[in-house]
Amino acid sequence: MGAILRVQGLCKRYELSKLGKELVALDKVSFEVEKGETLGIIGRSGAGKTTLLRMLRGYERFDEGVIELDDVRVTPDSPHSEFRKLQEKTAFHLQRSFALYNISVIDNVIKRLRAKQVGFEEVPVFEADYEELKEEAFKILDLVGLRDKWNHLFTILSGGDKQRVLLARQLAKGPSLLLLDEPGTMSDPLTR
Repeated sequence: MGAILRVQGLCKRYELSKLGKELVALDKVSFEVEKGETLGIIGRSGAGKTTLLRMLRGYERFDEGVIELDDVRVTPDSPHSEFRKLQEKTAFHLQRSFALYNISVIDNVIKRLRAKQVGFEEVPVFEADYEELKEEAFKILDLVGLRDKWNHLFTILSGGDKQRVLLARQLAKGPSLLLLDEPGTMSDPLTR
């Protein structure tokens, strides 16, 4: 099996002009990830973990190196359109981000599934369209352990359950690569 993701010699530097210094956030980072493989990146706060994830997502440019995901190859000189391709192929589960709709758990997932069909998030008006997506949404809720709360409003959920709804929405995107930034934040040890 071949690597789905290749990172070669990734470097990221920040100019601290007021101090007249340069901060090296990442220095020649290289690794590969096979399809179906899970890779964990650990380090102290401020070590560059989130910066690396933001670069893999296509949100942040880098100074040196290459990111290859599926058929997308991005270098520091790549046009914005290539970084957009990374964004289309990845999903990013942020720590402590609860920017979801004040609707049921299942409708939050259905909106993300619907976006794959029509290009924007909506709850389908026609019952047949809704029911088709509902079945797919239930499968995703089973994966994150939230089927029993499918009809709960998002706002009444615990912090850990909200994190799982966010994860379900990222899975609903069907990404080639799922990036998780401290996904266990606010979850109890058993759920984590």
